[in-house]
Amino acid sequence: MNDSERPHSQSVEAVASSFSTDIEQGLSEKEARHRLDTYGRNAIEKKNEISPLEVFIRQFKDVIILLLLAASGISFAIGDTVEGIAVLVVIILTTIFGFISEYRAEKSVEALQGMITPTAKVRRDGEHREIEAANLVPGDIVVIEEGDKVTADGRLSEADHLHVEESLLTGESEPVTKHTDTVDEENVPLAERFNMVHMGTTLTGGNGEFIVTGTGEHTEMGKISERLQQTVDETTPLEEQLHTTGKFLINVTLVITLIVAVVGILFGRPPIEMIKTAIALAIAAVPEGLPAVATITLAIGMRKMAKKHALVKSLPAVETLGSTTVIATDKTGTLTENQMTLNTLTIGERTIHVSGTGYAPEGEFFEGDRSINPLEDTSLHKYLQVGFLCSNARLSQDDENNWTVIGDPTEGALVVAATKGGVVKTINKKNTERIAERPFDSETQYMAVLTKDEDQNVLLSVKGSPSVILDKCDFHIQNGEVQRLEKSDRDTYCDQNKALAQKGLRVLALAYKDAPEEGGLEEASETGLTFLGFAGIFDPPRSDVQQSIRDAQNAGIRILMITGDQPDTAATIARKVGIKGHDGDVVLGSELDNLSSEALAKKLKDHTIYCRVSPEEKLTILSALNENHEITAMTGDGVNDAPALKRASIGVSMGKRGTAVAKEASDMVLLDDSFSTIISAVKYGRVILDNIQKFIHYLLSINLSEIVFIFCAIVLGFPVPLSAIQILWLNMITGVFPAFSLGWETPEERTMIDPPRDPNKPIITKSYKYRIVFQGIMIMVGPLLAYIYFINSDAHTLTEARTIGFMTLAIVHLLQVFNARKQNGLGFERTMFKNPYLWEAFVFTIGLQLFAIYTPFMQTLLRVAPLSGVDWGYMFFFALLPILILQAIAFIRLKIGKPYHE
Repeated sequence: MNDSERPHSQSVEAVASSFSTDIEQGLSEKEARHRLDTYGRNAIEKKNEISPLEVFIRQFKDVIILLLLAASGISFAIGDTVEGIAVLVVIILTTIFGFISEYRAEKSVEALQGMITPTAKVRRDGEHREIEAANLVPGDIVVIEEGDKVTADGRLSEADHLHVEESLLTGESEPVTKHTDTVDEENVPLAERFNMVHMGTTLTGGNGEFIVTGTGEHTEMGKISERLQQTVDETTPLEEQLHTTGKFLINVTLVITLIVAVVGILFGRPPIEMIKTAIALAIAAVPEGLPAVATITLAIGMRKMAKKHALVKSLPAVETLGSTTVIATDKTGTLTENQMTLNTLTIGERTIHVSGTGYAPEGEFFEGDRSINPLEDTSLHKYLQVGFLCSNARLSQDDENNWTVIGDPTEGALVVAATKGGVVKTINKKNTERIAERPFDSETQYMAVLTKDEDQNVLLSVKGSPSVILDKCDFHIQNGEVQRLEKSDRDTYCDQNKALAQKGLRVLALAYKDAPEEGGLEEASETGLTFLGFAGIFDPPRSDVQQSIRDAQNAGIRILMITGDQPDTAATIARKVGIKGHDGDVVLGSELDNLSSEALAKKLKDHTIYCRVSPEEKLTILSALNENHEITAMTGDGVNDAPALKRASIGVSMGKRGTAVAKEASDMVLLDDSFSTIISAVKYGRVILDNIQKFIHYLLSINLSEIVFIFCAIVLGFPVPLSAIQILWLNMITGVFPAFSLGWETPEERTMIDPPRDPNKPIITKSYKYRIVFQGIMIMVGPLLAYIYFINSDAHTLTEARTIGFMTLAIVHLLQVFNARKQNGLGFERTMFKNPYLWEAFVFTIGLQLFAIYTPFMQTLLRVAPLSGVDWGYMFFFALLPILILQAIAFIRLKIGKPYHE
């Protein structure tokens, strides 16, 4: 792949020449396509794809399959070949269904995790473009900045304060400082190639450019990919709870079935028949589908969330979302539109408004009612020039004439304003080039750029936090002239800043210095700057965020705004979007630094708006919330947010403006960067947990009904009402489809009204157990009465009576899904039509039952007989009776204000 051997030991020019690359222009699109065909995509082949064979083999490790094999073995041993074969068929069908369900669920999770497509910023045909990283080719010029993940191997051609974390390749935990100088030795270790960057590493600071020298399997990452690709099976807390519950039920079931077998033998039943019945009952009682349905239902939820722009990266995160108690959110781009527009700027005592919104470079400049031409206004021209030069964002227009910003949206607002004013053209005409850059970081809160034009005019442009920039300034512009900056002037500017912030504007300060003295860029930026003025950047709140915040608060979720912005700006936006607080509610990040654990806990309980918060202080807030046993969802988009995203119960990164580091550290990615998407994800998280609980409710209640049905019939002295093969049919064939349809149930009215679920609360609470037991006993009453009625009828044989009991039980099981689908109130109501899978399961199950009793082969296999229309009428009467009683009880409880609480 590499056309350049040991590029670290060659000069930038030599490497560029070896790849036939123009550093200023980059490759042409035509040449890039040719190289893509030649070298292939920049991707590493996955070694650990999900193996269908492994998923299939896993099905045979389930205890239910072992019990079925035992039942089949006993059937063959006693000469009942038909039943033995039938059980083997059930084993095959169960295994195939389990394989299809689990494999599809795992592939769905894998597909969703692949939805985040890595991109790279390249220069081609002299223009900056953002492309899919897989389309990078050797010789491409790639632009990188803080927070980016390096997407190919390359030789640095530019490096400004560039720091790269390379622990994945070298084992060194500390970021490495990079430069563009040639490394003299050819055979230096990877960790000492300070002029190279490698795929998979991360920029923790600075920015730069590199020439791609290796892609795909020919990168350092590609060479070790087999060692890196080790899959780790993830067991969710809910799955662990269900597994524990399953083991408990197995023990209980063994005791119950032993009792049934002993009682049956004592009542004179044949021992072999009772042993087979006991094994069948054990199979009936064990909720073998619980772990599978958890995975499948969670995967269904992940797909639904992805359609709503919330990409959840793991199954445990789906569970945790349903239990979230606190959402700590940033302001910019999450609560707001992230459509930055410079609409107000100040220069001295002047206030200038800029028309136009969004990124289209269309608009005018007004001072009062007077229109201004920036090219004829020296001060305004300088202001726009400094704003543009001190920005890395670039304005781009697509084929449909839509304007977008590549880079930081805040910088984009300055670039758009300079373009509106025609200043960008004058800068380009003078062939202005960047000499050096001091990138913005959250600690110093400013950025500085040194440029020189063709007339050798050197300009230092600086922008950043208003207080930081003002402290660096000794001069300012007043009435078009540079004057000494006095204390009274500083006070005036502080008032200006406050007034802009109180309007909800994001405020930046701009300053400059002409022909700075020799020395480092940072030293030149520290003092002696001329203050230009403030940039009031408007970023309107999202239209749907107010309702989303109300929904969250109604659901018992506290909303905290944690931002690096100024107090007045934060308070204004919080008030507009409806974050509950009170006067004086805004807390500065610095106020948290020296608080005790108790004082910090109280502060977090009493306040909702935190501003001027550093990454370290954000981490402090998260740690304190976790210590208070809160389930936290934290948003973040920068490199420094990564520790807080990892510390949060749910780390939420931004899909559009988030850095690669933030996305990697998070559990969920907002593909649209919207706060409302978080609330939608929380809602779906709750719905998923509800639906899993409904599945458990349904499965355990119908399994219990079978045990009690057989037990009561034996105790009352009647023949065993169901054969082992009939029990297997009910559980493995007709019972599974209604159960899985509950995974698609829609939200209930109280989904976003009830408080968050306690993650430590067992999935089956004490009151929940009572409800399941009560309903399990109730729904078996109808089939038992039907069986007793027909077995005492002279007009019906034992086979027909058993068929009646078998069919009545199947119908009541099918109808029980309507009790399970609603935690409170009637299951037969309008929302039942919103789940098409429920009705498909209903029709399909009825069809299977008809097939079972009206085809000769199935009649022989299941030992059933065809029924008359009168028989069907009795069956539906006995099946509906307990269901209607249960629905009436639920309705009365709801009306008298005593709903079920799970």
